Amino acid sequence: MTTSSVVWTDVAPRDGLQNIEAPLATDAKVRLVRGLLDAGASCVEATSFVSPRWVPQLADAGDVLGALDDAEMSRVRVLIPNMRGLELALEHGVRKVLFTVAATETFNRRNVNRTIDESMTDLAAITRRARDAGCTVDVALSVAFGCPFEGVVPAGRVVELCRRLVDTGAAGVAPSDTIGVATPGVVTAMCAHLSGVVPGPQLGLHVHDTRGCGVANVLAGYQAGVRRFDGSVGGVGGCPFAPRSTGNVCSEDALQALASIGAVFDADLARLCDVASALAHDLGSELPGRLYRAGIWTRTSTDGVAQGRRD
Repeated sequence: MTTSSVVWTDVAPRDGLQNIEAPLATDAKVRLVRGLLDAGASCVEATSFVSPRWVPQLADAGDVLGALDDAEMSRVRVLIPNMRGLELALEHGVRKVLFTVAATETFNRRNVNRTIDESMTDLAAITRRARDAGCTVDVALSVAFGCPFEGVVPAGRVVELCRRLVDTGAAGVAPSDTIGVATPGVVTAMCAHLSGVVPGPQLGLHVHDTRGCGVANVLAGYQAGVRRFDGSVGGVGGCPFAPRSTGNVCSEDALQALASIGAVFDADLARLCDVASALAHDLGSELPGRLYRAGIWTRTSTDGVAQGRRD
């Protein structure tokens, strides 16, 4: 991997679908996961082992994972809320999971009905069990840039929580702009604060495009040294537990922008656009993403191209 290489996790099958009320057929979800893998996404967040009562859209998690072969499972990540979620993931052959801790007590209570300290204790046990099973644990620090219930989150709190997450054994730590309030300057400053706390290869960034800064925030993160990002094909998604939290940053839109400043990645933008179009058809509605609707504009002059694949 070069210093310009990006690890892109597409979260559309989980984070993208979780707040859509109309159930999407299991075969359509499997087709989405496979389409993203075939398009070259580094990792795909395929589903979640959360209670179907809270997220009915993902009640078929086992069926989705059961349809994937071993090679596909090696590039899949699954969200888990607790130790029972980890056990279910391991039973289905999952090798990478995502655990979330919020940066504020109110959001953590509303999201997982735990205090932050209780979640940290849970995480310590989960990382030990996962390590023994050959499974890695990524952690997203929710509402790191702003909370819908407590407002602005002090950077010092984010730094300290990220330090604790690293100490607990998280393979990746991603400050998350759950409600889409971050701006490029704030992202740059946050990355500087975290540079001495989270080792570069472990630091990720998860942003939403709620207020139109998603792509700009990804670029700011990349220029500040971040190389691990989450996004959602077509820009579909949002958090059902955060009021007015609309879509994740669009994968193909953000990757196109990253390519323009020299980033390289495995994903094929044209194929991602095809996946977005297919998902829009399956959902019966246009998605927020722009590139899949407008089409890829490839430069032919010597000042660069709009495709950053590792070829």
